[in-house]
Amino acid sequence: MHHKALADKLLSCIAHERKEDVELTSALLQELPLNKLVSAGLAIKNLQLESIRTGLGGKVYLTFISDATFDTEISRGDASVGDIVKIYVSKTKSKDEAVLEGVVFKCTDKQIVVSIEEAEEKNAPILYSANKIHMIKTLNTITYNRMESTMRKLAEFSDTPSNPIMQYLLCERQFVAHNDRLDIKFYNESLNDSQKEAIKFAVQNEISIIHGPPGTGKTHTLVELIKLLYEKGERILICGPSNISVDTILERLSKVVPGNDLLRIGHPARLLSSTLDHSLDILSKTGDGGAIIKDIRNEINQTILQMKKIKSSRDRKKAWQEISTLRKELRQKERKIIKDLIISAKIIVCTLHGSSSYNLCNIYENIPKLFDTLIIDEVSQSLEAQCWIPLISHGQSNISKLVVAGDNKQLPPTIKTENDERVKQVLSTTIFDKLEKKYGDKFKKLLNVQYRMNEKIMEFSSNELYGGKLIAAESVANQTLADLPGVEVNDETTPPLIWYDTQGDDFPERSEDEINELNIASSKFNENEAYLVFHHISLLINSNIPQEAIGVISPYNAQVTLIKKLVHAKYSMVEVSSVDGFQGREKECIILSLVRSNDRFEVGFLKDERRLNVAMTRPKKQLCIIGNMETLERSKIPYLCKWVKWSEENSEVRYPDLSDMLC
Repeated sequence: MHHKALADKLLSCIAHERKEDVELTSALLQELPLNKLVSAGLAIKNLQLESIRTGLGGKVYLTFISDATFDTEISRGDASVGDIVKIYVSKTKSKDEAVLEGVVFKCTDKQIVVSIEEAEEKNAPILYSANKIHMIKTLNTITYNRMESTMRKLAEFSDTPSNPIMQYLLCERQFVAHNDRLDIKFYNESLNDSQKEAIKFAVQNEISIIHGPPGTGKTHTLVELIKLLYEKGERILICGPSNISVDTILERLSKVVPGNDLLRIGHPARLLSSTLDHSLDILSKTGDGGAIIKDIRNEINQTILQMKKIKSSRDRKKAWQEISTLRKELRQKERKIIKDLIISAKIIVCTLHGSSSYNLCNIYENIPKLFDTLIIDEVSQSLEAQCWIPLISHGQSNISKLVVAGDNKQLPPTIKTENDERVKQVLSTTIFDKLEKKYGDKFKKLLNVQYRMNEKIMEFSSNELYGGKLIAAESVANQTLADLPGVEVNDETTPPLIWYDTQGDDFPERSEDEINELNIASSKFNENEAYLVFHHISLLINSNIPQEAIGVISPYNAQVTLIKKLVHAKYSMVEVSSVDGFQGREKECIILSLVRSNDRFEVGFLKDERRLNVAMTRPKKQLCIIGNMETLERSKIPYLCKWVKWSEENSEVRYPDLSDMLC
């Protein structure tokens, strides 16, 4: 049967991916010294503990800043909110000691906040007196475990699942669209026709795809749809591959959905601070029931303290029995509070793997059905096996509608496997791709009006990836940096597209060689391109462009690190990040440093048109590209050749003189 074959195929590929991930991470952690772990983006060094504070939900927050002796920003590598890290104290005469394990709660160039459990707090004060502190990312295998468990459950179905949504995902059900002329009163009257059409279609049909290219208001559209379904009395489960993907929706919903009707499931350290009021973990400990639980905990702690004074074994046994009884009562009350919160909520928000949490799945002991509609956002960044987690966990409770949203022309799921093309192909094929291939555009609705970019910035992406269907809203079509308040009108602020062509010998790429002994691909950098980035930033700031309006992107981590060091010495508010770091974000101006410049015409990451699409669609008013046109054109990569040809005709091409920049 198809569902068994699919489950077996995905299981074998997930096992391969897990093995690759574990082996790579283990090799790095065991073999590389700290400096090379930092280069690989797996460690952060030269930290000092600034503060310890107790937060909501029984969590303790440790704030780390850069060690004052080094007078630098934190080099945070690939660390991001939600990562599990081990915190080490450096020893002079023995091996470094792991003091704590926690979850990254906040991560900036200025500070890193790590959340630890209350029980771990006793180990934290040692960090105040530590000379050197560093933290190392550890592998989180929970997602692998849940994907594998889900695939095994899918394989156990004796027949094709009866749920129509599952049948669509197995490509075993014919789709008949309902396109009735619904008279819907939208809450937001400013929605455009494509947004309204997508919402009407999703309301009427069992399955729909909302295709949201950059700047087209996908989240805006989803929030309107959710409000309409909520007002109809539907119960909704909202999932995504990452915490930020669902918290963006939650943040907007929290302004229009009252109190406990909206519930967020997940570790508080992984949630945006603006969404904590809806956290199950926090609500269960701070509401009316939470006060009772706190009293029971205090009673347990008091009894444990008293035990130290008890001499008689009979009395000690009696005290332990009392503690056991109190702990049983505590667990029962906690379960009841959590169940009551979940059952009373109308909209539940969590990550895809969080949808199979014990608290959420255990609810079916009390009620036969919890959800009517499942919404998966950023589906194009999600592995297919991840998308099956909420369906297998809750699909048999008769979820009757699935809405998936995303853009298969932007960043794909992250896949570690490099040496097996079959595994890469299977894992990189998303639900979006699969449904589009099987059903075409039958239930896909494209949002075609974008509200971010000048139409010239949008044009190449629209023509090459979206069939020329994107339209720039009138409010943004001709915007330039010169439109910003107080900005000078000059040659730096009026062009929407600038390309500094770095062909020639002055801008050679180079490779980091610190981590090559493990055959890990070294990151590339281009020092003179970095100077050119600084040069263009200076021109913009001299024209009164605010630093906060400027972003710098590079596909290479080594270049990101180099540009940060150079730019932040003078312009600390200019944001510098990788392509992944800017997904879903925007700036008034983006400077894109391509790095690659060699006589072999090798382009590396630049082959990935989806990654490039993300980079070139982040700016609102100006895109400034810094790169070697000849390297791109002679790479023979069709997409890059077209981009260079189009840019020569539509951009202001500049030929930089290195001596002028270094004066």
